[in-house]
Amino acid sequence: MKPPNVGKWSKHQHMVKHEYLRDYLPATRAFTPEKLWEYVEDYEKVMLKPSGGGGGAGIIQLTDKGQDRYLVHAGSTKRIVHGRAKTVAYVKSLFRPKPYLLQPLIPLGRINGRPFDVRVMVQRAGKKSPWIVTGWVAKLAGPGFVVTNVARSRGKILPLQTAIRLSTVTAPSNLQEEISQVALAAANVLGKAYPTLRGIGLDLGIDVEGKPWIIEANFRPSLSLFRQLKDQTFYRRIIAMQKR
Repeated sequence: MKPPNVGKWSKHQHMVKHEYLRDYLPATRAFTPEKLWEYVEDYEKVMLKPSGGGGGAGIIQLTDKGQDRYLVHAGSTKRIVHGRAKTVAYVKSLFRPKPYLLQPLIPLGRINGRPFDVRVMVQRAGKKSPWIVTGWVAKLAGPGFVVTNVARSRGKILPLQTAIRLSTVTAPSNLQEEISQVALAAANVLGKAYPTLRGIGLDLGIDVEGKPWIIEANFRPSLSLFRQLKDQTFYRRIIAMQKR
């Protein structure tokens, strides 16, 4: 049975109702021009994401540069736009596809100036079986990109422990345990909402203070990330779980 095709907004609405998860979710709203400027005033740096689609496509970063100037960063392209009306028009011209969501920019940990996040694979054998974490890997954005999708940004895969060690993150001793707890809590909530779901690729950002943030829950995650690791333990575990 194919996993459900569900947008980011629907997934967020399920998770944000959970008291524990709420603290790990960036403030998220549906895009409107009015809400965009509220976010810019509150956060200065804002991410705009398509509710549908995947692979990092269509993600835009907007930064208030002062004096009614706004830096729009989409893919590897950066452009300064003058004025709010022109900025909204330019941003809308980049939307792929619609509708879009707004989130504050998470100050992700960086390695040599490039942001990274973590893909956590969570699986279960059946709808009544417990969820378990079967693997995790760090995704490092390619030069000049704000998205960590490896294929789109020509980025790099790293073992999680290596990425944390090389990064600007001040990692607490229990960080990996906290990542597991967040991933399992998200899987339990989403598994109840979508009972046919058996696997989730959860993308977690780690900010510079070592706090995990839920970026996205992928219901059709690519396993190629785990095949790129020298140690194939996670990949074999994930495949074995799929066959159960």
